[in-house]
Amino acid sequence: MAKSPTDILKEEHDVVLKLLDKLEKSISSKDIKSSEKNMLILEKEFEKHSLNKEEKALFPEIEKFMPREGGPTGVMIAEHKELVGYIKDSRNAIKAKDIKKLDSSGSHIINILRPHIEKENSMLFMMADMHLDSKQKEAILKKFNKFD
Repeated sequence: MAKSPTDILKEEHDVVLKLLDKLEKSISSKDIKSSEKNMLILEKEFEKHSLNKEEKALFPEIEKFMPREGGPTGVMIAEHKELVGYIKDSRNAIKAKDIKKLDSSGSHIINILRPHIEKENSMLFMMADMHLDSKQKEAILKKFNKFD
């Protein structure tokens, strides 16, 4: 049987969590070069996964049975926006070789993204699995393919 959209997203979350561990290590050891590499990978993954697969494929289907305003997708999107800002700050800190600023923005990313992933994995995806029909799941998977 083909994987469900949420299975795919959970697997991608595992990749991101491992990346956050690497990022945390590279920042705490003040290794700008590794931090830059990890941040670039994180940024790419985040864009493909959160901004595209979640916001453009999964969330619109979830929002057919649950409003964005005041609903879980609204919260996730607000956190995505916040993360985009911190990723940009981290990139700027890396360019400036400002380890203090990188430490601050990197910590924000790590402290927001870990619980964010946990909320999606344990709550949002469970709701999606309960409510989405096979046609919706197929449509989501088709969109996923475009982003990969």
